[in-house]
Amino acid sequence: MASSSSPPPKLPIPGRRNILITSALPYVNNVPHLGNIIGCVLSADVFARYCRLRGYNAIYICGTDEYGTATETKAMEEKCSPKEICDK
Repeated sequence: MASSSSPPPKLPIPGRRNILITSALPYVNNVPHLGNIIGCVLSADVFARYCRLRGYNAIYICGTDEYGTATETKAMEEKCSPKEICDK
């Protein structure tokens, strides 16, 4: 049976190369396309994978721009909430 506890947090390790990688926030105001990946997350993901292969203690984090102007405008056009646009 799998444990219901979360994995331990990834923390800096003294004496090792510790790298935090972030990327631009992808917009959710239109139909997803290849440009969404290339423009904001692909290069950061590739770099994170490279760092891990080199044995570095790397973490890559990102999110979405759920409260940006473009998302809010699209939600108003579709007469729904920004959350509903993001979920869609």
